Amino acid sequence: MLSVHAPVQQPPSTEASRVVDTRPTVLITEQEVKLLTAAAVAAPARQGLFSRWIAAHRAARDARPSRRSYTAHYEFLEHAAMARAMERL
Repeated sequence: MLSVHAPVQQPPSTEASRVVDTRPTVLITEQEVKLLTAAAVAAPARQGLFSRWIAAHRAARDARPSRRSYTAHYEFLEHAAMARAMERL
């Protein structure tokens, strides 16, 4: 038998009072543990057709290589910056 009851712990106070826990101890049998464990790890429910379709499309989208992003190269800005620098000289 397993006990799932833990006494309440409170920080010590300056007074000499003692906290007494009066809650009853709850005991769980091995059969209850096995039953609850089996219910928690049960097979998931079957997915519907639409859910499977969405999952397949998401998997296909994630499998594609991502597009490379190239930085914009504006040649006219280079010419303008160079002209401004030449004027300063």
